Amino acid sequence: MPQTISEFGLIKKASDYDLIDDKFSEIFVSDLTFQHLKNIAFSGANDLLLSYFTQKGKEQIRLKNYVGLLQTPDGKQIEILPKSTANSPKEARKMLLKMLKVSPNSPYQSLSNSHLETSHLPLFEIFVNVFLDELEKLLSQGLGRNFERQEANETFIKGKVLIAENLRQNPIRKERFFIAYDEFTADIPPNRVLKYCLQILYKQGFSYRTQQRINKNIGIFEEVNPSNNIEQDLAQSFHKNLFFVRYEKLLHWANIFIKGQSFLPFSGQYLQLGLLFPMEVLFENYVGKFFKKYFAENYEVKLQDKAKFLIDSHLNKSKFRLIPDIVLRNETKAFVFDTKWKLIDAAKPKQNYGIEQSDLYQMYAYGKKYNAQQLFLIYPANENFQTPLQVFDYEADMRLQIIPFDLTQNLQNLQKDLTGLMRID
Repeated sequence: MPQTISEFGLIKKASDYDLIDDKFSEIFVSDLTFQHLKNIAFSGANDLLLSYFTQKGKEQIRLKNYVGLLQTPDGKQIEILPKSTANSPKEARKMLLKMLKVSPNSPYQSLSNSHLETSHLPLFEIFVNVFLDELEKLLSQGLGRNFERQEANETFIKGKVLIAENLRQNPIRKERFFIAYDEFTADIPPNRVLKYCLQILYKQGFSYRTQQRINKNIGIFEEVNPSNNIEQDLAQSFHKNLFFVRYEKLLHWANIFIKGQSFLPFSGQYLQLGLLFPMEVLFENYVGKFFKKYFAENYEVKLQDKAKFLIDSHLNKSKFRLIPDIVLRNETKAFVFDTKWKLIDAAKPKQNYGIEQSDLYQMYAYGKKYNAQQLFLIYPANENFQTPLQVFDYEADMRLQIIPFDLTQNLQNLQKDLTGLMRID
C-alpha cells in the first residue's frame, strides 16, 4: 500500500525519530527511500517537485505543488494529494479525480462518476480499474486481429518463397523451404502492448478483486506473444489506422503505465514511476470548464484569451501578449478572471494575505486592456480562506475581488455565489 501525503507536506526519515505516526501533512520513510527522494530533489528540473533541507540536524523533504504518484526503485509508492478544503485523503483523492476528469486531451477523461466513488482505493489502483473497464469494453467486441507477415522455414510451400534465403540454406536441408505468408492473427502490436502492460500491472500487488480482473484479462491474450520490443510495438500501435481508433484510449493508458509518464520531465535512475500533475494546471482547467458549463448561456466565455497586448505598438508591432485565464463578455460588460493555486490566509492582512504583488499588477493590466470594471483572482478555498476578501479598489471604476473556489462544493451553488459578486453595487 502507498503512503499518502498532501502537497506541501513533509517527508522524514523514520530512523531519526523514536515515535513515528504518519499524518496527511507528514510521513516517515526508510533511509533508502529517503535517499532516492533526496536524489530526485537534486536532479535538475526535478527540484520543481520537492525540496531538501535540514532542521535541527535532521534531514527533511518538503513536497511542492505536484500531485499524483511517485514510486522509487526500492518499490515504495507515495501518493501525493491536493491540500485544500479536503478533510481526509479520501476526499482529497476524489477532488483530484474530479479535476483529472476534465483535463483536456488526456486518457483521464475516461474517469466516470462511479470511479469517483472508489476514492477509498489508492490512486494508482483507481487508474488501473479505469484501464480495465476500457479493456473489457474492447474485449466484449472481440480481440482485434489483422493480417501479419510471417516468415518460416517449413517442409511445405505456402505464400511466397524467399529465394535469397533458400540459396543460402545448407544443401543438406533442401527438403525445407524459407517462405513468407500473411496470417490472420491476434498477435499484432496493439495486443502485444496490452498484454505487456497487463503483465506489468499483475506484479504490482493490488486488492484481490483488481488482481483477479488483471489475471482474467491476461488469459484472454493467450494467443498473443509477449512483446520482445515494446518501444517498436508502441510506435507501430500509435499509427493512425482503424486499430488505433479502436484502441486509442487503451494505448494511452498502457503508455502511462509502461513508461510511468507524467507532466514533469523526470529522468534517471531515481524514479521508477511518476504519475504527477501540476496543481496549478489542473485547477486552471477545472475552473475554466466550470465557467464554460455554467456561464456560456449568458456570456461569451474565452479561456486563455490572447486578444490583447500590454504594449499596443513598438516598432509597429504589439508587444507582451496578455493571456488571462478566463474572460466573460456580454453586450455591455467584460469580466476578467485569473486562477492561482496557492493557499492564502484571510487572517493575515498585514502580510497581504499571502497574495503576490506581481499578480495585482497583472490584474490591473488586464482591467485596463479589457476595459473591465470587475476583476477576480480565484484561489482554492482552505480552512483559512472561506469567504471573499474585502474588495480591492484600483480606481473608482475598477475593482478587484479575491474569491475562494471550494472544490468540494456544489458547482451550481458556486455559480449563484459568483453571479451575485459580479453585480456592481
